[in-house]
Amino acid sequence: MKRMNDERAKQMLAFAAGKIDFDNIPLDDRETYELFQRADTDGIFMMESEWDKYDLLQVKPKNFDELTATIAMSHGLAINPYLYTYIKLEHIKPFSYPRFVEMPIMKDVLSDTRGMLLWKEQKEDILEYIDSLSEEEKEQYKIAIRIVLLEIELRSRTLSSRKFFRGRALFCYKMAYMKAHMPSEFEEYRQILCK
Repeated sequence: MKRMNDERAKQMLAFAAGKIDFDNIPLDDRETYELFQRADTDGIFMMESEWDKYDLLQVKPKNFDELTATIAMSHGLAINPYLYTYIKLEHIKPFSYPRFVEMPIMKDVLSDTRGMLLWKEQKEDILEYIDSLSEEEKEQYKIAIRIVLLEIELRSRTLSSRKFFRGRALFCYKMAYMKAHMPSEFEEYRQILCK
């Protein structure tokens, strides 16, 4: 059987659009996240490979931010090496980069990635914040700023677009929602589209 691709996935969602209002599905559906957590993702665009399933089994995403980050780390520029840092940040408390959070905005900017720099948008927010600081504040936070700028420099080639991957995650989530709530129809449509 062929893998699901972008075109087939759109056709599958169109098949089910009369039964599911995909514009109004809850993004906190337990059954959908359980499907991702057990990597039951055959037929879900971008989530069918063993690589993707392995990442899902490691992270076990519990919410949309975690799903988005997992997909970005499986398919984006931050491919897999940062997955393990992301997993550790779930279990290591407090925040593992204490110098970062000396600057008040940092916790908020990095909150959707467990405190890890993953998105280009985070980098932009951080640089904008640093530019907005007074000379006195820059002196106060100089060590934290130096560490953050070094991290940005090291990670600049691996940062992904949050907006792009949120869109991809929503696409995958809709398919998983359909699979969780209409399993027989999902499989029937999959057989037709991917034969």
